[in-house]
Amino acid sequence: MHDMQGVLLCSGGGTRMPVLTHDVQKCLLPVVGVPMFLYPLSSLLRAGITDIKIFVREVVQPVLEKEVKKSKLLEKYPANLDYITVNQEDFGTAELLKNHHSKITRDALIVSCDFISDASLIPFVDFFRATNSSLVALIADTCVNSPAPGSKSKKPKASDVMAIVESTGQLAYLCGDDDFDAPILLEKSLKTFPSVRLTSKYNDCHVYAVRHKILSQLSRSKHISSLKADFIPHLIEKQFELDSDIKCLAYRLPHENGLVTAHANTTGAYFEVNKAIQKSFTRLMEYRGSGKSFNHKVDKILSQDSRIEESAQVGKESIIKRSVVSDNCRIGEKAKVKESIISKNVVIGNGASITNSIICEGAEIGDNADITNCIVAKDQKVNAKAKVQNEVVDGEDDGWTDD
Repeated sequence: MHDMQGVLLCSGGGTRMPVLTHDVQKCLLPVVGVPMFLYPLSSLLRAGITDIKIFVREVVQPVLEKEVKKSKLLEKYPANLDYITVNQEDFGTAELLKNHHSKITRDALIVSCDFISDASLIPFVDFFRATNSSLVALIADTCVNSPAPGSKSKKPKASDVMAIVESTGQLAYLCGDDDFDAPILLEKSLKTFPSVRLTSKYNDCHVYAVRHKILSQLSRSKHISSLKADFIPHLIEKQFELDSDIKCLAYRLPHENGLVTAHANTTGAYFEVNKAIQKSFTRLMEYRGSGKSFNHKVDKILSQDSRIEESAQVGKESIIKRSVVSDNCRIGEKAKVKESIISKNVVIGNGASITNSIICEGAEIGDNADITNCIVAKDQKVNAKAKVQNEVVDGEDDGWTDD
């Protein structure tokens, strides 16, 4: 697919998950111990894209380069990576493309750093070519999500609202969940497409195939900042103008194409994809190996549907279910870890119980503590025998102790 360039957006700050991104750039958040951005990079490479522009903040560019080299992805899928550094933190995604439009010289496959999937993008690109469309947005009704730990809510946040012409797949309206309170105006859409259907069934995966001539027009638009909030609605609106040659389509990701897809831009989606992507992890990230395994009869350790790094230490009679245990963690004897993410360098005491929680890097959980549906922030300490539920432990309180 040498006729397309890849564009990987890694400069976002992760404002929707501030506890997790307070000390780390969103693109570097670990997903099963691997920086998040490597997953969409893998998607581009597996689709045959050999020329990829990576937008990244200058301060983290060396880290990205180091992680790419470590991953050995370019050994399997040779490609040219061009890092485009961003210094201003308030650049919107469309502004980035406008300010560096000269770097994008062909049709582009634009992917956000929080797109995590084992699906192939080749059929999506083939559809873009075959339809001669201006823009194609990848949508899915199987994006993994869950309520965010630390909240009492039992429902994940709503997905996007869009209007799609059933017969052709033409995209007549797209609105992110941040704009649900805005009025929905479909008068022009209904005049042009009487059979259009409004739905919130699908998630916008933040993967877009865009014609080069359309991106060239973007460089002349003064009041467009965000790709999704401004540019795509602008293109959709342009479809309804007299004699317009613009056509925006939605491509539904088939269920049989891959096991896991996520737009991990919220804590809930990030939390769930860490667990779900384990099914495909060793295929996507071969360099990480298969992780640690235990013989329950010998080790007295029960591990089910979990990824445990080789450098992690797990005490006898511990139980780990559907969880991620990262590098250099120490888990004491008779501890229980269920449906949780344990980041690197975490210490969990003897008899402690961690359920449906995210324990961030360097945190320490005392003996016999009980943590349920919580986020424990970086380097925080929960004392022995403490019982904490539905909380974010971020140091703003005096400390977590037993009752």
